[in-house]
Amino acid sequence: MTAESAAALLEACLAEQNADQAETLLGELVISHVEPLALRIASYRLRRHSGQHHSHIEDVASEAVVAFLLHVGDLRKGRVAPVGNLDAFVATLAARACNDYFRRAHPAFHSLRNKLRYLFERYPDLARWRDPGSRIWLCGLAAWRTSAHKGRHSMADMERLEGLDMAASNLHPADQLFNIFQRLNAPIPFNDLALLMARIWNVQDVTAGMEEEIEIADSSCPVDITMAQKQWLATLWKHIGELTRNQRAALLLNLRGPDGGCGASLLVSTGVTTIRQIAVAASIPDVEFVRIWEKLPLSDLEIAGRLSITRQQVINLRKYARAKLTRQMQP
Repeated sequence: MTAESAAALLEACLAEQNADQAETLLGELVISHVEPLALRIASYRLRRHSGQHHSHIEDVASEAVVAFLLHVGDLRKGRVAPVGNLDAFVATLAARACNDYFRRAHPAFHSLRNKLRYLFERYPDLARWRDPGSRIWLCGLAAWRTSAHKGRHSMADMERLEGLDMAASNLHPADQLFNIFQRLNAPIPFNDLALLMARIWNVQDVTAGMEEEIEIADSSCPVDITMAQKQWLATLWKHIGELTRNQRAALLLNLRGPDGGCGASLLVSTGVTTIRQIAVAASIPDVEFVRIWEKLPLSDLEIAGRLSITRQQVINLRKYARAKLTRQMQP
């Protein structure tokens, strides 16, 4: 299916008044265009790494498809602006799904990247900027950003230089970076710096050839969530996965945030997990879970109907789940 045909099919889907027919058109669009495109992007990104990632390609593509279905639902309700370029939009969703996967697969390296970004934002002598030609993120001394400082170092160049590790020893991280840049005397790609600092700071979950993360602005993540809180949520999510099937469903489908709204959305917005992974944990098919996502949290009666048990049994399951999680999350 061509990009033009896919865009026309999306318009037809959004304009269709009959719900069943709209679902049919949306299913055709997903199967014929959205899913294959997401698979190509996920396959390209994940196959550039070690074989350990190859088995996750379909899961990552499915996360992008779920995100697309949710967005179409918002389009129908007029909550978001129309999609200007369908292929570019799906590519963005697939790139975000890949980023989320790599963050989960390499949490320490992702944390290191964030630490470096913070240092570049916090200390005025350091800078990180996007090269206008290659669109690659570069970094170095702030003076290089606006000067006629030509050329840049590669990872191979850094490996040939001696004393980089010593330049970064026993110093504040910002001073370590400053000394390294003085030693290099030229900008370097941000990803190469991250790999270098992973070696110096002894970060263990880095594999050779880690690619540069495609940076996508995402305003959905609450700004007041600290790294410690995010780690706490990640640990909580891990223990939720250890509950029984019905305990997970009773807890997740009724999980409430501080404002009484959907508590599960906090797990997604912070990047701890994805909507599709929550659907899997609750044993609900992706497409069906997309339909109920905006209805969360469900009432005990609704959950009881889904699990074919009584309302009191739902309450008991959630009670047992919370008690177990409380014990496991105690310091």
